Amino acid sequence: MLAYGLGRRRSLGFIARFLADPLVTVRDAHREHGPFLQIDYPHSTRANPKRLFVVADTGLCRTLLSGTETWVNVQINMAGRKNHASSRLVYGMTRLRGLRHEHYRKMFLPPLKRSPVLAMAPKMASIAESLVDGWPVDIPLPLTKISAQMAKHLAIGLLFGDDSARGLPVANMIGSLMTASWIVPGPAYVRWILEAPKLERAILTWAAEKRGNPDAQDILALLANNLDEAGNPPSPQLIGGIISFFFGAAYDTCLNALSWAMILLTQHPAIMTRLVAELDAALDRGPVTMSALDRVPLLESTVKEAMRLFPPVPLLMRKATGSTVLGGEDVKRGERVLIGGMLINRDPSLYPEPDRFNPDRWSNLKPSPYQYLVFGAGGHMCPGTTFGYQMMRIALATILTKRSVELPVGSSIGHRLAVTHRPHGKVEVILRPRGGSIRQARANGRFRDLVALPDML
Repeated sequence: MLAYGLGRRRSLGFIARFLADPLVTVRDAHREHGPFLQIDYPHSTRANPKRLFVVADTGLCRTLLSGTETWVNVQINMAGRKNHASSRLVYGMTRLRGLRHEHYRKMFLPPLKRSPVLAMAPKMASIAESLVDGWPVDIPLPLTKISAQMAKHLAIGLLFGDDSARGLPVANMIGSLMTASWIVPGPAYVRWILEAPKLERAILTWAAEKRGNPDAQDILALLANNLDEAGNPPSPQLIGGIISFFFGAAYDTCLNALSWAMILLTQHPAIMTRLVAELDAALDRGPVTMSALDRVPLLESTVKEAMRLFPPVPLLMRKATGSTVLGGEDVKRGERVLIGGMLINRDPSLYPEPDRFNPDRWSNLKPSPYQYLVFGAGGHMCPGTTFGYQMMRIALATILTKRSVELPVGSSIGHRLAVTHRPHGKVEVILRPRGGSIRQARANGRFRDLVALPDML
């Protein structure tokens, strides 16, 4: 397969549109020109071509994500300042290579495996229930704020020793990093540059307190009490970068996935009614337990479908470590490839009516990780996949069994891509006491460019 070259003039238009709306731009370019594109940078010449490849093809995706020695992860967002905390804090798991990556992946896998994660369920449910009970009813609430509160407390309570005094300030500052991350710096980026040293100090102080107190279920305690792959104490860069990565992965992923799932359910009230009825029958007014949730297949399929449509990280970037071939194209060392994960998740040959929210499609659907890019794939696939699904299932089940959810009339929902993809603008929900009447309102806004909603609520 050869890449379709847009040429310099159309490439310039692509770049300009990408900076304004990357997801729609990538989608429209692939629809018009196919799954493998070549973008020429403005300074590209025939003698010295400067190119970016853009792919939305499962086979090419498999090549890129499985070939971890040939293709390495690079940031899609603006880098920090050289020799500054802002650059050290982005040195996370996706940036580690070779023996170092294997060493730390092996270190962090045990607490994230299925059995330990399932054992966390009672505590997860208790945290989620206490939060929902504290949210006010019958008034508009900022959706991303309450989702973030849920995600932060679950991540800290289950992966960081339940140390809210230290963990919440760290989580809040890492949230600023995620907000600031984009190719073109803005005011949020400037605030992040100023805040990064404070975050680095907070993480390192927290790590120092963990030394001498190993805890096999605490990511930071594991990091602080074990040597690196060469037998040395972990460097400040390693500690800051890995903790920023794990907080971002656990907290920001859940925040965005939960927000999008709730929006989609309000726009599909028949599905939400079915889901609530199945949850009520399985739980029978009892506590949220994994054995009960396992009897609600619609819950898992709802989570999977919401994350298929709105994956937390919808665009990935890889860079060639040496001369290689991708499809039928010769690629030079250092050239980059943008992977349209959101588009791969919408391959119509696997997902009929791919832009529609249809949880029932998962009753007989088992895509490979390369066909469902939510937690990555290959050797650098996110180790917290089971934990992420568990958080989502328990958080969503707790909310829906304790409250009815509606959008305020006149809701307008945008979307913003930094490292992760989240609802944007004044996005609110109203939580009602169960049993009362609710009024579902049609949401407008730019998010509708990315999903096909029913004609009528």
